[in-house]
Amino acid sequence: MRSSGGGRREGFAEKLVRGALGVPLVAKLIGANVIIVAAALFAHSLSSGSARVDLLTVLVSLAVASAVNVMLVRIALQPIGELELLAERVSAGDFDARNEPSPLADKQLLHLGHTVNGLLDSLAAERKRIQDLGAEVVYAQDVERSRVSRELHDSIAQTLAAVRFQLAAASSETNGTLQNRIAAASSLVGSALEGVKNVSYSLHPRVADDLGLEAALEMLVGQVEERSGIIVTVSASMSGPPIPASVSGTLFRVAQEAMRNIEMHSRAKTATVNVETRAGGVRLEVSDDGCGFDQGSVASPAKRSALGSVRDRVTLAGGFMKIDSVINGGTCVTVELNTMRAAS
Repeated sequence: MRSSGGGRREGFAEKLVRGALGVPLVAKLIGANVIIVAAALFAHSLSSGSARVDLLTVLVSLAVASAVNVMLVRIALQPIGELELLAERVSAGDFDARNEPSPLADKQLLHLGHTVNGLLDSLAAERKRIQDLGAEVVYAQDVERSRVSRELHDSIAQTLAAVRFQLAAASSETNGTLQNRIAAASSLVGSALEGVKNVSYSLHPRVADDLGLEAALEMLVGQVEERSGIIVTVSASMSGPPIPASVSGTLFRVAQEAMRNIEMHSRAKTATVNVETRAGGVRLEVSDDGCGFDQGSVASPAKRSALGSVRDRVTLAGGFMKIDSVINGGTCVTVELNTMRAAS
């Protein structure tokens, strides 16, 4: 029984303190001043009544009242400072930050904190919805690119190859000027066929679908080495479930643009492509030992390096992309994507 009664008294005390702290600031100030004045009058009633004691009592009361008022104002405004820090965290990219209710806050400030939290929750839900829509758009774009690429490769390229074969057969049956013209036409058809294959591959590398991301990256760096002479090393650590097609497509686009930037701007001798799967995600890193650039003097390094479009693609897919570069120290492009989210 004693324990139960003590529990009720403790709950009442907590409720009383919470109620006292939750009253409006004006009521706190008035109550504090009334208590101070009452204490001063009580002290005056116990004094000898001399004028000097009266003046000292008034001065002490004013000093104590001022100190109490300042303290109450600072305590009451502390939740506003916490809201300001919350705004700074959200502006810095911490979208999961929320306001913690303060036991010192007035009811109005508590309501303001709840309103801010509700606004942040709504923004987070809208941000997730936009990212989901963006990921669907990216995936739909990949599907359409794949369809066009397959049409070019399986239809137009095959037709051009058949025409070239027929021209070669006709050339063997003729001679003189006509044979030379047929040979020239066959050469033009061969150039067109090669162009169609290159366009088909640039739209959507089928090797990424047929053999996986690692094989597509190997083919990509092989082409870069053949064109530029840059030595490129591919390192892949991809354990666990296979990477979804949408994620593979996005990562290949990043690697493709990064390697193009290395060819055009870096003057690098070597480069490295690393891809690694992690718990629920995958990380791609493309680095080189080229000239680099000063990120502080370039307003948009992504635009300069032709990576702006793939940065948007990564963002829409709900991923993260970072570009680090140092003058004469090379450039490193890092991308992280959530494979679990893409699979869902």
